[in-house]
Amino acid sequence: MNKKFTKENPVNVLSIGTRILIKDVMDQYLRSLGEVKTFYAAKLSHAVESFHDKKPAVIFCEYSFPEGGVLEFIDAIGGLDTYSERYFVLAAESVPEALLALAMEKCIDEVLVKPFATDDVMQIMDRYSDKRELGTMSWVVELRAAKKALVEKRFQEAEELFGAAAKKHWNDNGVLLDCADFFVSRQQAQKALPLLEKVLQDSPEHVRGLHLYGNALRKVGRLAEAAKAHTHANNLSPLNTVRNVELAETYIAMAEEQVTAALKADSESSALILRRAQYQLLRKDYGSLMTYLDSKKAFLSEAGRKEAENYIALAKKMAGLR
Repeated sequence: MNKKFTKENPVNVLSIGTRILIKDVMDQYLRSLGEVKTFYAAKLSHAVESFHDKKPAVIFCEYSFPEGGVLEFIDAIGGLDTYSERYFVLAAESVPEALLALAMEKCIDEVLVKPFATDDVMQIMDRYSDKRELGTMSWVVELRAAKKALVEKRFQEAEELFGAAAKKHWNDNGVLLDCADFFVSRQQAQKALPLLEKVLQDSPEHVRGLHLYGNALRKVGRLAEAAKAHTHANNLSPLNTVRNVELAETYIAMAEEQVTAALKADSESSALILRRAQYQLLRKDYGSLMTYLDSKKAFLSEAGRKEAENYIALAKKMAGLR
């Protein structure tokens, strides 16, 4: 067998979970391909540590394992993207439609049913090699340069590079999504919105597009539209538990808006004042909560003041204040 990976072209492989293909079999096969090093992690903390330390090019990851699962791992490493040469394989017991939707949304390269054989591993390594060869394509080069600028905290340059890539590749939805993801993460939702609207115009049920669109809408205060986008994404991809939390937070923000509107009509309502404080506590806006309740003490009943004191004490504790 010709050596696929040489000293000039090595590859590290990380397998995450407790029921991945038998280690000895996998090691023996992968090492027959040449300069391949294999690493294993049974739980989330070790997986994240190995990822940063070993910098694997190929990752086999089970759906769930001690301390978390694939979603927590992807979040912990900063997410996946379409332009990385890294190849990410989700190892699952079966491949229902919901799992395929999740994989597409999170930029997972493929879902493979366990147990898989050495032939499956060979094909995966071939597909990894094919993906690595995409590195010469213009959109890949441009997005990698933008990501490098971001990692190195050259934020202005990263913004310019992502913006230029979006403009140049306006008809490539994959590029637009990656650029929109950057703008949303950098609190520049207004720049992300037209990119996401273009993607959703072409593909109204694109789950990643809907998710990012919901996040962008929420950041610009269009809460009802954000909830609608996230709900649609949930219907298409119900396994993304992170989005469930984001949706709940959107509803909390919507409820707080309603209470704030009610307070304009009845600014001295003890019940409304305390309700708004509850929402601030849920949003972890501890500083604003303490300032707000301090300014409203005169309008609170005796029982209300005691409740407010409890909220302030909890806020101080959560914020690490005495």
